[in-house]
Amino acid sequence: MGKRGFFSNYFYGRPGQRDYTQADQPHNRKQLFQEVLRARRGNLLSLNLLYLIIWIPAILWSFLNLVQLNLIASGGSDASLESLTLTYLLLLWPMVAITGPFNMGVSYVLRNWARDEHSFLFLDFKSALRENWKQGLLYGAISGAVPLTVYICAYFYGQMAARSPLFYLPLFIVLAAAFLWALVSPMLPTMIVTYRQGFGGLVRNALLMTLAALPKAIGVRLLTLALPLFLFVCALVAPTVLRWAGLAALLLYALILPALNKLIWASYANALCEKYLNPKIDGARTDIGLHTEDDA
Repeated sequence: MGKRGFFSNYFYGRPGQRDYTQADQPHNRKQLFQEVLRARRGNLLSLNLLYLIIWIPAILWSFLNLVQLNLIASGGSDASLESLTLTYLLLLWPMVAITGPFNMGVSYVLRNWARDEHSFLFLDFKSALRENWKQGLLYGAISGAVPLTVYICAYFYGQMAARSPLFYLPLFIVLAAAFLWALVSPMLPTMIVTYRQGFGGLVRNALLMTLAALPKAIGVRLLTLALPLFLFVCALVAPTVLRWAGLAALLLYALILPALNKLIWASYANALCEKYLNPKIDGARTDIGLHTEDDA
């Protein structure tokens, strides 16, 4: 972590050692996140560009479908919106799946930074990707399948509900499961690279911790979705500013926002794991990166 004073923006960490001295360690997680963000913002730019490489196919595919959507809206295409949406989500699925292993590499680096531990960006990224690619691929496959499943179920059960209101029940179950996945899934990469546990056990633990801190989980999710929600409001209330807001959003996403959001989730996941999981593991610390009386 950067030293305080004139050289506060520069990195002086060495492998295998803490970046802070014991006396400089923050006393709470808010201070820890602020110090990490202050010292790592330059590294976040590099990590963000590295992470975006694997998303290029999904980004290009989404752009092509957005163009096609505009053609449908203007009457320049005979394709139906339902067909376009189904095809888009179906082919998007494998494109999202392949991002999973990359996600593991990025999450390992961010987990270390969020815990005030040193990490070599490229070396640790490559190592974590190699060691966790199987669970990462499964994670990516599920993440890609969720939007497709929700759309198919909403379309099918929505039509069936016109005949019988009972079909609203399975639709509600699917939507509730998707909502829980939206809260749980951002924590899983940090947990995958931290604990040697089966994927099902990791999901179960993440779900239990999320339910135990549900209001906070919803708040963190809304925080990391603040920009898309703002663009959605602009589209409804002030469409004239949407173009400029959209360009600004694209710039932020291209430069830092995905990595910043993942740092927020890594810090949040570390906090929950150290509160609920680590006390049950012999020798596991519950105050990583924080100043304690033992450090005095």
